[in-house]
Amino acid sequence: MDVVDNDQWKTLTEQLDIARGFNRRKRWEEAEEVYGSLLGRLAGVDEEGLGDGERRQWSDLAVRARIGLAWSLHMITNSLVEPMRLCDAAHEIAERAPGASLRSVVLGQKAILHRLSGNPRRALELLSEALAVHDVSNHRDVAVTYLSRGNVYSEFGMFDAARRDYEESYAHAKVVGEPLSISSALQNIGYAQYALGDLPSALASMEEAQDIRQGDDGIPMLGRAEVLFESGLLEDAERLLRTATGYLERARLRADHAEAEWYRARCLLGLRQYDDARAVAGHARRLFTEVGNRPMAVLTHVLELEAELADARSKPPGGPTVRRRAETALEAAAEGDVTGSFLGHHPGHAARLVAARWFVLAGDLGRARETFDVVGRDRPGMPLTSRVQRFVVAAQLAFAEGNRSRGLRAVRQGFRLLAEHRLRLGAVESVTAAAAHGVDLQLVDVGAALETGRAHALFDAVERGRSTFAGAGRVTPPDDPQAAELLTEARGLLAAAREIPADAEHAAERDALSRRARRIQEQVRERSWLHSGDAEVQRPVTVRETVRALSGDAAAVNYVIFGGRLRAVRASARGANVLDLGEPGDVAELVRRVRADIAVAANNHIPPLLREAARASLDRSLKKLDAIVLAPLGVDGDLHVVAREPLLGIPWTALPSRQGRRTSVNSHMARGRRDARPGTDHRLLAAAGPHVAHGVGEVSVVGTEWPGATVLTGASATTAAVREALATHDVIHLAAHGRHDADNPLFASIDLADGPLFAHELDGMRLPGSVVVLAACEVGGSSEVVGGEVLGLTSVLLRLGARAVIAAVAPLPDALAAQVMPRFHARLRATDDPEASLAAACAETPEPVPLVCFSSLEGL
Repeated sequence: MDVVDNDQWKTLTEQLDIARGFNRRKRWEEAEEVYGSLLGRLAGVDEEGLGDGERRQWSDLAVRARIGLAWSLHMITNSLVEPMRLCDAAHEIAERAPGASLRSVVLGQKAILHRLSGNPRRALELLSEALAVHDVSNHRDVAVTYLSRGNVYSEFGMFDAARRDYEESYAHAKVVGEPLSISSALQNIGYAQYALGDLPSALASMEEAQDIRQGDDGIPMLGRAEVLFESGLLEDAERLLRTATGYLERARLRADHAEAEWYRARCLLGLRQYDDARAVAGHARRLFTEVGNRPMAVLTHVLELEAELADARSKPPGGPTVRRRAETALEAAAEGDVTGSFLGHHPGHAARLVAARWFVLAGDLGRARETFDVVGRDRPGMPLTSRVQRFVVAAQLAFAEGNRSRGLRAVRQGFRLLAEHRLRLGAVESVTAAAAHGVDLQLVDVGAALETGRAHALFDAVERGRSTFAGAGRVTPPDDPQAAELLTEARGLLAAAREIPADAEHAAERDALSRRARRIQEQVRERSWLHSGDAEVQRPVTVRETVRALSGDAAAVNYVIFGGRLRAVRASARGANVLDLGEPGDVAELVRRVRADIAVAANNHIPPLLREAARASLDRSLKKLDAIVLAPLGVDGDLHVVAREPLLGIPWTALPSRQGRRTSVNSHMARGRRDARPGTDHRLLAAAGPHVAHGVGEVSVVGTEWPGATVLTGASATTAAVREALATHDVIHLAAHGRHDADNPLFASIDLADGPLFAHELDGMRLPGSVVVLAACEVGGSSEVVGGEVLGLTSVLLRLGARAVIAAVAPLPDALAAQVMPRFHARLRATDDPEASLAAACAETPEPVPLVCFSSLEGL
């Protein structure tokens, strides 16, 4: 083929595009075959006999075919020998071709191969040289080169520089209009934003990239999962990574597959699935070794040792084993020092942090200090989790050395870092999920406090961790019309399902509507993660402040489960003390039994004899709970309970020793309680939801207790009306069926005329210090997320500014609510004291009432 006409040039160019398409779709063998055929045809052309224009075309095809084939061969063989030879041949052609643009293309491909061979510094030099000689009008090549250099900057932890290059890549890709290039640039912009700590923006960029991208090779999933991991949404990240690893393995993207497995192992470690974490980390280590990524191979080895260390907290191995683990970690540190940093991680220092903790466990504090001191301060680009881990080790070592002030300084610095991280998060779910990164820090802090034997040390340590993630995220609602539309659609589906007969014949239809609603709810949930925060972090309450806020016989009791024991710090005006209340499993079983007995006793469809038996069992269980969690404390006056699950599920007002006495409950010591203002004008809204037997009568009677009250029944009791009232009224009473969603607690809901009102819809509102009464079944329930934070409708309302939330923690019969609520409101109007009003109203009822007053302690 000595002479090439226009049609033949067109055919050759089309062949190059076909080969490139195979490469983009990860069909490496087919790409190799087409590239080889193209190079064979080009070899038959007499280069010397071509004119300048034809020679430029031939050179372009010859260079691009060689570098494309180099990439295919590397992906097939995982070798760099032949790919580098092809790049050298392409470089020779580019040197004698007209213009400099082909030379820059070859430099870019060589840089990518150098990066893969573990020489990122040479890659950075070549990419900078390529950008210096690029023809800027060749937007496609310039976009690829900027993207590649951004990736190298990311490896060095230079994320500001990486973001600038990714943004340049995006600008050039937009000119070309190729979806894959635009998507890749956006995906990497998101990664840089994530590395710089702006997680909501990172997720937004990655979501936009996913919308543009055609098909899926797992790369977008991997990036998104990394951000979810850093946000603390470990379960969501792990599920996404499980899917991503399948895509990446099938596409034979070995390096990305290894990274996905590494992040999945980190998720499993955070979820306390230690055996699985070790197994997945071991697989990731083998993959990193195969692709020649030594820094990450070391980091995965460190992760294996870290999983063993976490497991050792509950099952301490023998002394020789502990010391061997420490020495193994030091060997990994030495190897990590040679390999250098990767993506902001320093493998050598990561290994030293684990080694220091093993030495502490072995009791060799000298070696632990010697090892830890080499780590030094944080470095630019160091990931949040690594920075927090450094403070964990600093605190653990200082406490072990008997230097409590030094240990507390490290703990406070760690929580300050997490507080800064939490400030950037908007959604309540993101704020609570971020607590996952504070687990080790709080374990060290609380463990050291327990060893002092001092009540104030334990109380303050518990609240230090809890306050970091307490309170609302953003203080302004997100402007997200799409989320509002999705929630309206989900509400309509669930409202339609509600009207379908509850029989076996219609079960499939009901389930189909519910599944569609669930899928939409997941979309809304994921959209909420994109919103950033603007609320301050709450300063932790100390035991001294708590004691000053208490008077007379009043007491605050802070419960904590640690080391397999349930302990309580009892604070009163006379001081504080710690009590060991035994194993928490007994309490958890009693709470479960109480809830089951209340459900049976409240169900009128169950035969009377069975309901009587359940009531007798309930009375016995309530007495046992009282004897375990309250009797040892000797609280005769007002009681403020601070606890996490399972204690939050106790119907505290129904315990025998608390009948008729003021009792309030919260998941942390919260600030900002407004003082009672009896006699002032309060605005009440009372609304009745559908299918509540006594709902209309209940809200009508409640309405008569408050002058100028707004009462909504029937079709007027809509979600929009209630949302508006929550922002403007002092007292809200909802006589409606409700549901706590244990799997997705922010979709706990109250059933109204047009469907459920979800907790998610309230995220971002500010409530005016109101009293919210949820006279509905079990909406006082909560779910504990990784890190110990609790989520549910009551916790969301308190975070958004409610002064008190009255809610049921177990099934509440409609008839019982109709008896108690008018009495409650009569007292509330007279006293503006929700705790005393609930106590008095429940005391007049012979059967246990599972209503609880969730609120803060006055005077803080």
